[in-house]
Amino acid sequence: MTIEQISPDASHFTSSEISTDKQASVLVVEDDTFALQNILTTLRRKGYDVQGFPTANKALKALETSRFHVIISDVKLPVMDGLEFIGECKKRNVSSKFIIVTGYADESSVIRALRLGVDDFLKKPYREGELLHAVGRAVKMLDLEEENQRFRERLQTENTILHRELNKRIKVETLGLIGESSVLQKCLAQADKVGQHSINALIRGESGTGKEMMAQYIRQHGTRANKPFVAVNCAALSPSLFESELFGYEKGAFTGASEARAGLFEVANGGIIFLDELTEIPLALQAKLLRVVESQMIRRVGAADAKSIDVQILCSTNRIISEAIEGGFLRLDLYHRLAAVELVLPPLRERLDDLPVLTAHFVKLYEQQLGISAVPIPTVVMNVLKQQRWEGNIRQLSNVIRRWCLFGEHSDERDVATWIEQPQKSSSSSALREDTGSEIAFMHSTFREGTFDELDGVKARLIREVLQKYNGNKTKAARHLGISYPGLLKMLKAINGESGD
Repeated sequence: MTIEQISPDASHFTSSEISTDKQASVLVVEDDTFALQNILTTLRRKGYDVQGFPTANKALKALETSRFHVIISDVKLPVMDGLEFIGECKKRNVSSKFIIVTGYADESSVIRALRLGVDDFLKKPYREGELLHAVGRAVKMLDLEEENQRFRERLQTENTILHRELNKRIKVETLGLIGESSVLQKCLAQADKVGQHSINALIRGESGTGKEMMAQYIRQHGTRANKPFVAVNCAALSPSLFESELFGYEKGAFTGASEARAGLFEVANGGIIFLDELTEIPLALQAKLLRVVESQMIRRVGAADAKSIDVQILCSTNRIISEAIEGGFLRLDLYHRLAAVELVLPPLRERLDDLPVLTAHFVKLYEQQLGISAVPIPTVVMNVLKQQRWEGNIRQLSNVIRRWCLFGEHSDERDVATWIEQPQKSSSSSALREDTGSEIAFMHSTFREGTFDELDGVKARLIREVLQKYNGNKTKAARHLGISYPGLLKMLKAINGESGD
């Protein structure tokens, strides 16, 4: 029997399949037949799958068809020595762990072996326990490396998925800016330039037009697409915490500062910071912001030195700029620094041609979010949508379409019209005085000092008058009276025996 026949072929597997709960395989290269037999016997007794060869060339042949966890090689071999053999293995990207066996561990050989990437040494003569310990340690080391590699691959996959989902979310959040209307397309073309050249910009528009959407759009279509994006609600910043929130602080800078903390400008470094409602920052604090904008340097509270930052600043306001400056809500010099470009988002009423694509987008969005299938929006309802002024703009449209997805099956154009109506600006009593002076006059002229029964009669007559005003529409009557729809139905049940159905 030849040495090559001592062990059957090892199972074929890649290094990525290695784990501690699988039988480890070992390749042994040893020209001393007696020493080779001892190694094979020792390792097999401990459960290892072992192959042995007397020369490096025959071992390299085996490596063409099989993979091994561990390779043990004597240094002194015929034709090709052990270190040359390991060098050939490295050239072929063999991912095994290498153990060198030598009786001549001179310094130059050790250095050469380390440079080749040898993992362990056994000096002859060695005990059986030393051999088993070296092989076991090599297998565990390879297992840990493979586990770390799998972990890195899994982490990379998860990061890729998260990045993809983030991009999807950003895309969804900016889809309120979709449409073919000329006013919108002009604004988006300007936004593309702002993003491509990292220009500071002021985004203006009515409430609900999508100012933060525009900031996200600039980030998504600009050179900082994969950089940080930090949105700051300036109206929510406390004056006393303004500097520490935006610029950070050092440990011990003030009571409670138990550790240093980076400010929002530092967090956004390399990317974009979006200052929403800029004009809500007090003027005294705007001066501090101006210094940062001018110098691109921030100094943490309590720090001696300033830090350089690279941040594109986008900001927004729904105020008229001239009035904000004249009224003391915005410093003129800060405005000029931040508004290198002004982007004015058009209100929805100026881009009604975009209604079909916007409504289709919101229907799809809420079908996914709510897990429902919405009834199609009929032409008569779409006509109602096109006739509105949309004071709440995209946000208001989004809310109306959400209601349609939920209740559209049992709703018509009249219901949609009521959803769009703006809430009363005054109390129910003042609304009654404005819209139904006759009812109020009726109440004052009819009610006299008396019983609660008389008051009930006044309520009943008032409800009938309001119902008559709205042609029997109980929803509008309830809103006019300042009561809930179920509350009106309950009152109607008690009036003249009406069921309220």
